[in-house]
Amino acid sequence: MRGGRLFIALLAAAFLGALAAAGIVYCFTVPGWKCTTAESAETNRETLPAPAGAVSANEFRAAALQEEFATAISRSMPAVVLITAQKRIGVVDPYFNPYDYTRRKIDYLEVPSGQGSGFFIRTEGIILTNYHVVRDQDSFWVTTHDGSEYRAKVIGVDPPTDLAVLQLEKDAGNFPVLKFADPEKIEIGHWAIAIGAPFSLSRTVTVGIVSNTRRSGVGVNLQENYIQTDASINPGNSGGPLLNLKGEVIGVNDFILSPSGGNIGISFAISSEIAGRIADELIRNGHVERPWLGVIVSPTDRDTRQRSNVRGGVVVEQLYRGSPAAGVLHRGDLILKANGREIDNPGDLQSVVFGAEPDSTLELEILRDEENISVDVTIRKSPRGWFSRSASHQAGALRVLQL
Repeated sequence: MRGGRLFIALLAAAFLGALAAAGIVYCFTVPGWKCTTAESAETNRETLPAPAGAVSANEFRAAALQEEFATAISRSMPAVVLITAQKRIGVVDPYFNPYDYTRRKIDYLEVPSGQGSGFFIRTEGIILTNYHVVRDQDSFWVTTHDGSEYRAKVIGVDPPTDLAVLQLEKDAGNFPVLKFADPEKIEIGHWAIAIGAPFSLSRTVTVGIVSNTRRSGVGVNLQENYIQTDASINPGNSGGPLLNLKGEVIGVNDFILSPSGGNIGISFAISSEIAGRIADELIRNGHVERPWLGVIVSPTDRDTRQRSNVRGGVVVEQLYRGSPAAGVLHRGDLILKANGREIDNPGDLQSVVFGAEPDSTLELEILRDEENISVDVTIRKSPRGWFSRSASHQAGALRVLQL
């Protein structure tokens, strides 16, 4: 009896083993059949098609970024304007009769002479743009986002930074404005959105990245602190805003570097750090009160650095009679530090001077007759019209800067 039960158990075990073997063979030999092991189950999950309407993580991020761009642009666009500058010219009346004193010999006409961009910074119709957009022009028309046109007048200019402020002559209501971004939060690699009217194509948008956050020493303006970007900037973009993804102004589009005159991806915008402060002062006073040292300086050349055993510094070339520096500095002095900051080029000294308050003391470390000495200079407000007589310029490879 016991032997019979053992025989039946063995027979059942053999039968079950045969079924398992047959299943394994069928699994690997029958086309289209998938074996469900832990590894194959994971593989099958990866190769299953996505449900209809599903969005991948990358597609979701791209869609979110696109929406962020669209939102920033749509929110900012109404505050951007087209500025048309005009010149007043005299035209001889072809029907002039020298015996008819009731007709004028010359008629004066206003003709378009240039265009640029700008943006509202005050709701009452105050616009920030570039000085070179309004320079030597007689009148201005501003075209807003909805196509309305208004006459405007200049209420303040600052040639050293190439900034100007206009105000609509007619009280036309409450205008949308753009806010300035915190300059400390602008980083290389951040998105940059330029809005303006290149070649008179109003409401044009281009996009790039921030290539540099504090570019100076370019030699275009006297006071320089630029946001460099590869966003496409062309004639007509001048004065328009350069924005971040929040629609905040990180810079005022100013100029490009190009051997051919076309955009090659090197564009510069006046940083929000300078633009916001200068705009406030122009609105308040119509001009900017700047500290003045009263010197003309140039970079040190290789021979001077080797002879004096210095790595940087600037050379005092000339001093203005009656200036703060007169009687304190001498021609040929090598300025090495200003208020504790090392001076490597004229732009460094300029930054320290322009960052100081009038009537404050400037501490200078200089090299004179091969001796390091410290001197104090009390800087004063710059004379009115000083910049027009003393703009920075390029003299060959030597950059000369007046401060």
